[in-house]
Amino acid sequence: MFDYVAIDPLALHLPSEVYIRWIEKLHPHVPKVSEIQEVVRSMTQEEKAFTLARAKTLAAYSKVIEEAITTLK
Repeated sequence: MFDYVAIDPLALHLPSEVYIRWIEKLHPHVPKVSEIQEVVRSMTQEEKAFTLARAKTLAAYSKVIEEAITTLK
């Protein structure tokens, strides 16, 4: 049996208020840091490294989207 950590990329792209309304409407569950950490503790070093790299990639994409929106004239 595998445990999977899934972080919704929409959380990185939508304003917090919009994301929370969207999630509560469609799926009323917001992952807590403690829940994420519980799953991460069971991961191998390779899985942790992959997950962290993926999260950093999503964060970088989010910054590009933020810049594109905030600099739009």
